[in-house]
Amino acid sequence: MGVGVVQVQQFTKTLKKGFDGVFTEVTHTESLGLRNPNQLRMFHLDVANNTFSFDALHEFLLRNIGRYVFSRAKMEQFRIDDDLEVVGAKAIGLLRDAYKMDEEWIGEELGDVMLYVFLEQILGAPKLFSKIELAPFGDQSVLHSGGVHLLSLGNTGTMPSYQMIFGKSNIIGDLQDAIDNAFESLVEIRDNTGSELKVVESTVFSQAYDPQTTNYLKSIILPSKKKNASVDKAFGVFLGYSLGLDPDNYSNTEFREELMLKMDTDIKAHVAYIIEKIKETNLGTHSFYFYILPFNDADGEKQNIMNTLLKGAV
Repeated sequence: MGVGVVQVQQFTKTLKKGFDGVFTEVTHTESLGLRNPNQLRMFHLDVANNTFSFDALHEFLLRNIGRYVFSRAKMEQFRIDDDLEVVGAKAIGLLRDAYKMDEEWIGEELGDVMLYVFLEQILGAPKLFSKIELAPFGDQSVLHSGGVHLLSLGNTGTMPSYQMIFGKSNIIGDLQDAIDNAFESLVEIRDNTGSELKVVESTVFSQAYDPQTTNYLKSIILPSKKKNASVDKAFGVFLGYSLGLDPDNYSNTEFREELMLKMDTDIKAHVAYIIEKIKETNLGTHSFYFYILPFNDADGEKQNIMNTLLKGAV
């Protein structure tokens, strides 16, 4: 038992500090009402002169992009080689190469990076693999996913309980469209979970972790080893949408007040729709972890933010 505890403690989040300086949570009273663990949480960025400011986000993403792109073992090798200063540049280079293969991926990748941030920081579910880590090991089906995280639920009954969280994100102007697009992909993930799990299993042996962590993950992930832990599949979802407030109609103080009211209205208007989509797709036995963030102009800004990141600029 003692060894298991050490291994769990070693498998911690990869994200660097700074989240609280970038994101502000908006409280609301809505709930998904699922039997299994779930979250439905909303955040916003800093506001300046009635628009969301991306300065802090740009710096935060640049600081963490290497941790999103590279495995723990690769990051440790950078540390051993005294090359941590070049991690961000190398990660950006890999992302540029990926976008050359699929230019439409650039905007979607922002959502996946944001989901990685929220799953690690808010849910406490460390990254197993990002999408860009998984892609070389699998076929195109893996690209429906936004990455895979592992959440420990502690001991339930007589054994440790875990969730393997498959992520999906969508950033688009209309929040309902973002929900529809996300669920379309979640169904594909659900229907292809077998192949996705095989990809995850194969990468466990690909020197992504140190030997102790690899053995720990094998005991959880591999069917032949999974005797002393329960593992369920869950979904993490990041949704970005356009806020839809005209900044010219408000003073600075009024805009900040209206922002909170509008986000509360938005979640109230869409929570029943999310619940209905869960029922409609027969996914009610899964846990869902939703993280929602408004933009000034979601469609244009998701491209601009990633283009800024790819230039290595802050």
